Amino acid sequence: MASRKNRSRKSNRRSPPTLKTAIAARWRAIRDWIEGHRWHSVAIGFALLFCISIVGGYWIAQRLAPRQAKATYARIEDIPGLPVYAETDSDQKTATVEEKPRPKPAPQLAAAAAVAPPAVAPPSVAPPPAASSSVEQAWRRNAVPFRDLNARPLIAIVIDDVGLDRPRSKRAWELPGPLTMSFLPYAKDLHEQARAARAHGQELMLHLPMEPGGRADPGPNALLVSLPEQEIRHRVTAALDSFDGYVGVNNHMGSRFTAYRPGMETVLRQFKARGLLFLDSRTTPNSVGDQTAQELGVPSVTRHVFLDDDQAIGAVRRKLAETESLARRQGFAVAIGHPHESTIQALSEWLPTVAGKGFALAPLSAVLRKRNGWD
Repeated sequence: MASRKNRSRKSNRRSPPTLKTAIAARWRAIRDWIEGHRWHSVAIGFALLFCISIVGGYWIAQRLAPRQAKATYARIEDIPGLPVYAETDSDQKTATVEEKPRPKPAPQLAAAAAVAPPAVAPPSVAPPPAASSSVEQAWRRNAVPFRDLNARPLIAIVIDDVGLDRPRSKRAWELPGPLTMSFLPYAKDLHEQARAARAHGQELMLHLPMEPGGRADPGPNALLVSLPEQEIRHRVTAALDSFDGYVGVNNHMGSRFTAYRPGMETVLRQFKARGLLFLDSRTTPNSVGDQTAQELGVPSVTRHVFLDDDQAIGAVRRKLAETESLARRQGFAVAIGHPHESTIQALSEWLPTVAGKGFALAPLSAVLRKRNGWD
C-alpha cells in the first residue's frame, strides 16, 4: 500500500532518532535498572570507585614524583634527599694528629721505683679509671682480646658510619681483622648488624651524631650546643641504648659540639657511668673531647689519621702509608675510614701486608691500653 503524502508531496514516514534522544533513552534504561537493583548498583559503584582510585593514584604519583626517583641506585650516596655523611665540614681539611711525647718520671721517682714499688703510679702513666665494684668496665668486658701490646707498633682501623649502607657495611666487617666498627645509632636492624660484625671478630663502637660547624646534616637526634642539658642527656641515653656489646663511643661530625666544653662534660659523664671509652674523632683542632675525658677519668684515645677525606683510591693508599709511618714513630696509630668503595678496596689490599711490614693490627681498646700503659 502506497504511503500517504502530505501536501508538499513528501513521504510521511517517522524521522530516525537523534543521538540526544538515544542517549536519553539509554540513561532512562540504566536508571530503571538501578532502581530495580539497588544493592547490586551500590556494590558495582564501590568497585568502580576502587579501580578508578588505584589507576588515578598511580597516574598522579607518576606525574608528581621527581624523575630521579624512577632510577635505580647502586650506591647510597646516589639516593637524592639523604644527608651527606662526611665527618668534617666541606671547607675544612683534617690534619694528621701526632701524639705529643709524654713527660718522663723525675729522676727521684725513678730511683725510688728501683728500690720499692711506688705507692702511686708515676705521672707519666695514668692509672686506669676505677671500675664499678660490682660490674667490670664495659670497654674491657666488650673488648676483642689482644695480648701482646709491646712486640710491634699497633695500628687500629676504625670504620665509621657503619650500618647505614648495609651491603657495604657488611663488606667492611667481613675484612680480615681485628677492625673496629662504629655504628650509627639510627641505622636499621642495628642489633642484628652489630652481632654479625662481632661474630667476624670485629670490635664495636657507637658513632654518636654531634653538631658540625657547617651546614652538613649529622642525622636525627644529634647533640646540639643549643640543647638544654636535660635534652642532651636524654639523646645520649637513647643512643647508648640503641644496641649493646660495644666498647665505647666516638663522635660523628661534631666539629662544633666537641669544642663546647659544657656539652662534652655532660656527655662524658654518661660514658663514665657506663664504663665506656671515648675516641675523639678530632673533626676540629678545637675539640676539647680528649682533654676533658682525661680530666674526668674517662678512658680516651684520639684519632690520628683520616683515611678517606679524599675518596680516590690512590689518596686512601697514601693515607694508609702515612698511618704506618706514624705508628713507627709513636708506637701506635688510630686511623678512621668509612664504608666507601675505594676505602674497602684499599683496605682489602693493605690488610694482608700489615704483619709482613712489622705492624700488629689491633682493636681500638688495645691502642687505648698501650697509650695509657695499662695491662
